[in-house]
Amino acid sequence: MAEDKKNKKSANKSDTKSNKKADKKSDKKARKNPFKSMVAFFKSVRSEGKKVVWPGAKEVFKNTLVVLVVILIVGVVIFGIDQGLTAGMKGIKNLSNKEATSASEEASETTTAQALEENTVEDTTAATTETTTKAAE
Repeated sequence: MAEDKKNKKSANKSDTKSNKKADKKSDKKARKNPFKSMVAFFKSVRSEGKKVVWPGAKEVFKNTLVVLVVILIVGVVIFGIDQGLTAGMKGIKNLSNKEATSASEEASETTTAQALEENTVEDTTAATTETTTKAAE
């Protein structure tokens, strides 16, 4: 039994040593050389770049025309919406101004009528005073 315990202890020690060695190896694998990673990345970029198929001149021209037409259509639509909203806002503003103006016009009309009436009374009184003074002379 004593020998079995000794064998188990020595086996455990060798296992821990091998585990430590394995851990060191896995650490080395986990810590890759960054330069190798960059080189691998640029190699893959280059290989993918070789796979690119560039369009011909006719296809580029057609695609350019399609883009320009779509831009024109969208621009006209946005212009129309803008003009419609502007006209609507002006209409709303004019309606609110008419209501405010009609109320202020009524107030100014009554004020103007009162002022004219007062001026007329004053003018008539002044004219009557003048004629009486002239007649008295």
